Amino acid sequence: MSEILGRVLVVALCAAISLVVALLAGILARADGASLPAAVQRGGAAFGGALGLAVVVLATVGAL
Repeated sequence: MSEILGRVLVVALCAAISLVVALLAGILARADGASLPAAVQRGGAAFGGALGLAVVVLATVGAL
């Protein structure tokens, strides 16, 4: 049971880190003059990319 909980916590941590990456990407896009929808779209793309990369890396090293 604790192994499953550990995996859930690792994925939740990856999601939290990806959220920070998405917020930074959106803020930087908006500061660069992008419209609000474009900044949200960049943030979403950054979230997906960061989360995908984190999950692939964790699966490769055997943490998932």
